[in-house]
Amino acid sequence: MENYRYPAQCSAIIDVTKPPYCLDNTGQKDCTAALRQIVNDILGAYEKEFYKTKAKLEQMPDPNALISFEIRKVDGRCNVIFPEQLPPSRIIYFPNGTYLVSDTISYAMEEFRNIICDLRHLEMNCQLRFMGQSRNGVVIKLKDHCPGFEFGNDRPVICFMQGEASNIAMTNMFENITVDVGSGNPGATGIRYFANNTGALRNVKIVSSDPEYRGNTGLSVLHDKVSACYAKNVEVIGFNYGIKIMSQYLYTTFEHIVLKHQKRTGFYVGNNAVFIRDLYSENSVSALKVDGFTAFVSLIDAQLLGGAEQDVAIRHSFGQLFLRNIKAEGYEHILDKGWSFMRPEPVDGYLKEYSSHGPKTLFEGTNSLSLNLPVLETPEVPWDDPEDWVSVQEFGAVGDGVTDDTEAIRRAMQSGKPTVYFNPGRFKINGVIEIPATVRRVNFMYGDLLAGEELTKMHHTGAFLIRQESDAPLIIEDLFAWEKFYGYMTLVEHACKRTVIFSDVHVQAASIYFNTVPGGKVFMENTGCTIGGIPGAGARTEPLPREEKFPYDRAVPCFAFNGQEAYCRQINPERSLHEVVNNGGKLWVLGCKTEEEGTAFETLNHGSTEVLGAVFAIGLNKPLPAVINNQSNVSVFASTFGMTVEQQWPIAVRETQNGVTRELKQQELPIRYMQSYTIPLYVGRKNNN
Repeated sequence: MENYRYPAQCSAIIDVTKPPYCLDNTGQKDCTAALRQIVNDILGAYEKEFYKTKAKLEQMPDPNALISFEIRKVDGRCNVIFPEQLPPSRIIYFPNGTYLVSDTISYAMEEFRNIICDLRHLEMNCQLRFMGQSRNGVVIKLKDHCPGFEFGNDRPVICFMQGEASNIAMTNMFENITVDVGSGNPGATGIRYFANNTGALRNVKIVSSDPEYRGNTGLSVLHDKVSACYAKNVEVIGFNYGIKIMSQYLYTTFEHIVLKHQKRTGFYVGNNAVFIRDLYSENSVSALKVDGFTAFVSLIDAQLLGGAEQDVAIRHSFGQLFLRNIKAEGYEHILDKGWSFMRPEPVDGYLKEYSSHGPKTLFEGTNSLSLNLPVLETPEVPWDDPEDWVSVQEFGAVGDGVTDDTEAIRRAMQSGKPTVYFNPGRFKINGVIEIPATVRRVNFMYGDLLAGEELTKMHHTGAFLIRQESDAPLIIEDLFAWEKFYGYMTLVEHACKRTVIFSDVHVQAASIYFNTVPGGKVFMENTGCTIGGIPGAGARTEPLPREEKFPYDRAVPCFAFNGQEAYCRQINPERSLHEVVNNGGKLWVLGCKTEEEGTAFETLNHGSTEVLGAVFAIGLNKPLPAVINNQSNVSVFASTFGMTVEQQWPIAVRETQNGVTRELKQQELPIRYMQSYTIPLYVGRKNNN
């Protein structure tokens, strides 16, 4: 799609060409100051809400007061991770045109960090959402020969991180925009990106218009705790490095990536876990270099063309690597020969499959190749003309967090319009809202939801219900449901075979999805949730005082797929005892992080699950396996992550086949760093072949 337009009355949209900012989009006037002001205004509103929450908590006399799951006092010391209430959602929207800049576009708050035990902690760089009308039509261009971007620098044009690390940088987005670092700026980096839990770059082009393609890096991720970088349809032309990932923690995910004319390396990986599908490289230098001691990289479905005869397509110096379906032309070898006794010999420039530290199986005679499940692309849902959009406010929704908006939202859904959207607000829902077959798109515009008292008590019920069949896929997108949307319910119940897509959906304190009718298809892109619970709930035997006022059930899966085809790109389920359950269906996952001791992936009843990259964080040393294979077909490439010796999974995999149960233990697997280990490639098949 190449023409993303919104209704004029959509108040989440900041059209940068209109008052009060009035940016020039002819490429003639410098837009730097105005763009910085927009970013500062958005994050300034977040900062204001943060300090309101801090003041409220400080005034509460109880030394163990609780405002929400995360905002509390501990022995009189304040933990203020983020604000109790989010400011109104905003999207920075660029109509087609060229926007000239002369310096980095970022925020300017020097002490923009949250508070743990009354001490400054991690950066609060969240909810930065850049959206262009079209990738080819919107260009943010750095002036030629710009001071500060000389050789030897690594200075970004767009920057999502000014601090050292963060764990609350949620829903940072960059979509449908070209970034051009201009000519004569060899120290320029196009985008320095960062996000946690949910965040994405889509339909982005990063170019050096220098005649010699000079520039430092196209796209870089340098800072720790990155846990939601889903880059899709990204093209980088020029630079020393097309993409550079240097952070230690946690992971990044890439799909449909094009790299051309890099000078040193196409895709460079330091110590991060990086998962890549469909990489096209047209370079004389190496297409991929894995260079960190704790690097953990999967690459599938790659075309690596144009290599120099004396070079190699993939340079694997350190770390762990999984490859599948790799085609290369021009290079002397697909893989470097430094460890030739471990390397498979490719045939005619093609490598079928390779695992540097695997595979691992539990039953004799098991075919040790990955499942290699067929993969479907996420369907594209037509972007309707703004005249065919309707807002829930038009039917009486208030969005003040007090008024019950259930009936108003129901009326909007029944309006007959194909796109239903939400202007900024916190919408109280106290019953089930059906999404009919006439609706193709529900766009929350990153607005918030609040669960009413009745809804919180509804077990095995979706706040939104899909039960009408339709050949047209339904997309649910751009939701940021905060900590007041909690309870025993789930966000969506899928009770038909209609294809459903979740895109950029973040639910902070409730589960997201289950289906009651098998046989359909569901697609998840950049979607995450948390099943209530104060962090570390699994490490305690008793709940904290006053925690009982927040109803939730950790036995509810974050994602429950029953007899379905499910395709998941960058999902982030947390704190459930059953994070992702595949009951008799087909589940394919590229990029995932789970958190706390619950089983990350459970497959049963002859299901098939393939995980091509995941990080299982903070296991709490419980007897729960990270992966369960119960009479099913499973292959997993994953790493654990823990900050102490008490934060691991003693049991990596528990597999049951024909009444026999076996386990893959922590001590049988390669160490990645400290106490963290990897599942370099586990394969379990119900027929052991």
